[in-house]
Amino acid sequence: MKNTKIQAAFLFLLRSGLWGKPQQGKEKQLFPLSEAEWGGLYRRANEQTVEGIVYDGLLLLEKDHLPSRQLQLKWSVQIDRIERSHHRNNSHIADQYAFFTKRNLRPLLLKGQGVAASYRIPQHRVCGDIDWYFESQHQCTLAGLHLIKNNIPRVDTGGQVYRWAAGEMDLHDRLFDLYNPFCKAVLKQYRREFPDTTLSISGQDVAVLAPQVQVIQVTAHILKHSLAFGIGLRQFCDLAALYHHSRHLLDGARLEKLYRQVGVLDWIASVHQFLVNELGLAKEKLPFSSPTRSSGIDILQEVWQSGNFGFYDQDYVKHIDGVLVGRKNRAEAILQRVVRYFPYVPKEAFWFPIIHFLNRREA
Repeated sequence: MKNTKIQAAFLFLLRSGLWGKPQQGKEKQLFPLSEAEWGGLYRRANEQTVEGIVYDGLLLLEKDHLPSRQLQLKWSVQIDRIERSHHRNNSHIADQYAFFTKRNLRPLLLKGQGVAASYRIPQHRVCGDIDWYFESQHQCTLAGLHLIKNNIPRVDTGGQVYRWAAGEMDLHDRLFDLYNPFCKAVLKQYRREFPDTTLSISGQDVAVLAPQVQVIQVTAHILKHSLAFGIGLRQFCDLAALYHHSRHLLDGARLEKLYRQVGVLDWIASVHQFLVNELGLAKEKLPFSSPTRSSGIDILQEVWQSGNFGFYDQDYVKHIDGVLVGRKNRAEAILQRVVRYFPYVPKEAFWFPIIHFLNRREA
């Protein structure tokens, strides 16, 4: 894909925002931008749900390289909304955790706000749903029954998604989004080696995964959506932030061994190259060194085309009167991605469509 000026400027600001480091030498090569180019960059930041991070990079620009006053005001209003959403989600997490533990349930916070704590400016990571993991299907079902009993509405009948105040919460009994059934024992053993910890959120000590396990959970989540309809930059930023924040805790040799055991090591090499080359993660922050080689997977092109969770790939989304209403060509989309990823993650590429479509039939 041609590396357009908008794309190059976008990645420049994303790197600056992630790490808080001005890149003055490169800045003069990319800026200033025209009003139309700034408009395209702003739209892309929203499609990738990294507008808060890109805004942090924008604040490091020289004054004469900034966008128009009108766009700055529009963007700052959006940042205020993101910050408010961050604090509101934290409050909801504390309330939900207390709700479950009061009923002798043991929820574990996944992704989201737990990962945001690894960012340089946590409140500028765009919030998504609140995800809770329960150790067994019985606990997960019981948690849902308690919610319904207390008039917390279920969003749909096909999943464990509930409406809590103005946001959504999702209940899970699957911890890792890896579908090869033969890797379960390996993952379970790895988690035993690194027990869960807690994170203080709105004054509540909330159970979260240990950083050593959190990176696996986030990586598996990226792979799941890469095999399905696409993934955006926010999740790659999550992994970069986790590596940067927790590198001193990670056992690189152990992590590399796990990736090899579950059959994703070749793909991980491409991910690591992407984190360093495009997101600006320092090489020494990688948990282990990966071979530098040309890959058949162009991660940048994929995320640029698909946007957040693939909802901006026009080949596989459907609209009515300009409003997104769902997916189209589902089987074709998954088949194409499975074929593309098979050389790098053969076990997952084999099992993912099987489990995916079985789950849809049972829903």
